[in-house]
Amino acid sequence: MKNESKLTWKDVVREALAEIGNSGHLDDINSQIEGHWKTKTNPTWKDTVRRTLQQYSIFYQEEKGSGIWFLREEKPLEEFDPKKNPNPQHEDVQGMLLELGKIYGYETSTAINDAKKKFMNMPIEKVATIKEFQSDLFHPKIVEVVSHIDVLWFGGDTDMLVPEFAFEIEHTTDVTKGLGRLLDLHRSGQRTRLFVILPIDKMSKFDKEIGRSLFRDIKGVCRARTYEPLVKLYTLAKEHNLQKTEFFGE
Repeated sequence: MKNESKLTWKDVVREALAEIGNSGHLDDINSQIEGHWKTKTNPTWKDTVRRTLQQYSIFYQEEKGSGIWFLREEKPLEEFDPKKNPNPQHEDVQGMLLELGKIYGYETSTAINDAKKKFMNMPIEKVATIKEFQSDLFHPKIVEVVSHIDVLWFGGDTDMLVPEFAFEIEHTTDVTKGLGRLLDLHRSGQRTRLFVILPIDKMSKFDKEIGRSLFRDIKGVCRARTYEPLVKLYTLAKEHNLQKTEFFGE
């Protein structure tokens, strides 16, 4: 059970939808939430509820514009087995990063162009917890940048999401383009931790590119990591999360 003081609007809306049978009209969801302690410090809480429903992938509409919202059943993913997958593909790395972000308590997003790719048994867009960026949450130019970054981890709540980690995966693509997107994010004023994830044989390419004057602003900020330590971290984190869940009965 999450500490009351740490409840997010996503938690509140999810609980409200669950209480009314996992689906309901926006008006019914608002009625269920009305009087909650989070509404007392937010005079525009109904707008926040609407934004929350639109923003997170666990909420969806079968008919857009109907006002009826559903709570998506969160099915467990098939386990990524590094022994059976010794050569991870781009979407495998993406999926592991999205899962790691979720385990560590972040909201996560993926590049809009990769939404339909699959990680194990699920489309990448459903592994990510954020399905769209609200235009009034970020400047339009920032929305354009973040919507094309491979993986982002966000802290904060519905109206105050902050991109804390950004990852570009350079599997077969040009390192330069990924670094360019991270540079754009950095120059937008976001103090996000930047990472490039790549096969070990592309490290020399990263070292060469990050040394160019074009990327001087992020040379001391952006870090490169190879697939092997990511797979190890992912495996350990999944096992730890399972043990934690079993121990605390969450």
